[in-house]
Amino acid sequence: QPGYRNATLPAAERVRDLLARMTPDEKFWQLFMIPGDLDSASYDYSHGVFGLQIAPASDSTADAARAHAERINAIQRYFVEHTRLGIPIVPFDEAVHGLMRAGATDFPQAIALAATWDTALVRRVAAAIAAESRSRGVRQVLSPMANIAGDVRWGRVEEAYGEDPYLASEMAAVYTAAFARAGVIAT
Repeated sequence: QPGYRNATLPAAERVRDLLARMTPDEKFWQLFMIPGDLDSASYDYSHGVFGLQIAPASDSTADAARAHAERINAIQRYFVEHTRLGIPIVPFDEAVHGLMRAGATDFPQAIALAATWDTALVRRVAAAIAAESRSRGVRQVLSPMANIAGDVRWGRVEEAYGEDPYLASEMAAVYTAAFARAGVIAT
């Protein structure tokens, strides 16, 4: 078995071995994230890809969460079993105020949560979103948005925790920590 697949070796040695085996195209694709799946021949994923935002095959199923998880698992198997190096992908999705998928819970936007000044509430909201993300196989979310909203004309004020740097940092910290505890990357 190649060194990078040997779990008994130190991580640094495994990384060096893997990087030495990768072509420039494979390295590029390990830096690339895009919405996509294997249903279309539009993209050639034979070199792998870092992350895919995988839409459910259908949002109308009675058990949308299970169907989405099964779809992600099938796509993950392709990358592990049918690409040259077998590098798994990182399935990602939007989750600023809830996972943006059928059957998931929508919560108030960050600006509304920040108005409560209640970090315990934000911790519970983030834990619920993280659990819903993880249950579907989503391992990275594009959230929280930790910028300071200093100008109301900015088009993404609702995704911010407001204009107060202390409040915004506290809210983003508890939000991110809830995802870390669930094993989901918060970006």
